[in-house]
Amino acid sequence: MEFSLTELVAILIKRYVFIITCSVAGLFVFFMVSKFIINPSYTASVQMYVYTNETTTSANLNELNYAQKIVATYINFLQTNVFYKQVSEEGDLKYSPDELKKMTSIGVVNNTEIFRISVTTNDPNDSFKIAETMQHVAPGLIRKIKSSAEISVVDPVVLPTRQSSPNVLLNTAIGGFLGFVFSVLLSLLLEIFDIKVKGQEDLLKKYQLPILGSIPSFESNHKATPKLKRFIYKVTKKKNQVNIEDKSEDTNFVLTEAYKSLRTNLRFTVRSDSCKKIIVSSPIPREGKSTTSTNLAIAIAQTGAKVLLMDCDLRKGRLHTFFSLKNTAGISDTLSGMADVRDIIRPTNHLNLHVITLGQIPPNPAELLGSMQMEELISILDKEYDYILIDTPPVNIVSDCLSLVKLVDGVIVVVRENITTHPNITNALSKFELAKANLLGFVINGVELNQGKSMSHYYYYNSNNEND
Repeated sequence: MEFSLTELVAILIKRYVFIITCSVAGLFVFFMVSKFIINPSYTASVQMYVYTNETTTSANLNELNYAQKIVATYINFLQTNVFYKQVSEEGDLKYSPDELKKMTSIGVVNNTEIFRISVTTNDPNDSFKIAETMQHVAPGLIRKIKSSAEISVVDPVVLPTRQSSPNVLLNTAIGGFLGFVFSVLLSLLLEIFDIKVKGQEDLLKKYQLPILGSIPSFESNHKATPKLKRFIYKVTKKKNQVNIEDKSEDTNFVLTEAYKSLRTNLRFTVRSDSCKKIIVSSPIPREGKSTTSTNLAIAIAQTGAKVLLMDCDLRKGRLHTFFSLKNTAGISDTLSGMADVRDIIRPTNHLNLHVITLGQIPPNPAELLGSMQMEELISILDKEYDYILIDTPPVNIVSDCLSLVKLVDGVIVVVRENITTHPNITNALSKFELAKANLLGFVINGVELNQGKSMSHYYYYNSNNEND
């Protein structure tokens, strides 16, 4: 999966808290480890100069090159067990020759005739004592092997006063960088393997269906259902007046406009001279299909159209709670022959809007919805209403709504941002397509908006500004 620069920036902004947390954690962990866990090391060094007084032809032709070869030879003299054993004995050290060899580094300085002996231990005094002993032993050992060798000390050993490692500042910076890189890579991986709906563009890229409506969320999380319910309660109680508790005037306006936009898009999508019959369903529960169907019905009724809202979720229907109605006789009673059609149509506080509740929960909901009685009921209601909205169960849970698709003009699929997954959507669309349903498009709930900018734009168009 490839990310554009814009998408990458969006991902970083989306997960900036996680990225900052990981970066700070990396800084803290590496600082604590470097400062308090890793034992500090101290390095003592001595530099020696090799003087070549050879008069050979090769020395005359290339004295510097010859000197460097001599230096390399002398270094090899000092990397023998004989040297470290002599250092251990003369310095009366507590370290064995093998231990001395591991803590000692000998090398040429910048391709010159100078070589450096460095000793690193966890004790500055030990480092100084060992390096000082080597400073005295090395020239004698080399002269013993090659009597013509002349070696002088250029930079004598001194007691180290500062630790050579760990470099706390550098390690802390590395920790912060690694934390940042880790968090960014993990964010990209999570984005790649995240199968949840991320927004309108995500739906449009994957499916050949339009977005009929985007309902914003003003919650800190995606559990926005309770406040959307309150939105419906206040509307039903006060006759078309949007008065939402704990929400500002601008917020109320944004929610209202979102459903009006859905209503407008639906009118362009369903072009029928007779009653427009529409199923509202969703792939899985808790995606807001009942909330959407209720608010959409209210929005359409406000235009003067005669609207009927039917609760065909005969297992867990709850539209009656949105309108503070008692669930007495309903669809199941009529389909079972226990109630007349006129007895189950309930008025609401909204002009032009009626509701049919589910009634008693039947043992055979799928059979009732697919029965001839259901066809006859829709045929009767078709003559009296401009719109019939049918709230059905989630199609991936039960297949009750599939038997209704032949009776309606189209199906609206409700999904929720960052909740509904693409496999669930694909499964739902496959079932509707197999039933030859007319898929009208998506309604996406819980859309996260940049409230500052979006609200200001909406407020601009909603305000009564004399200069506009």
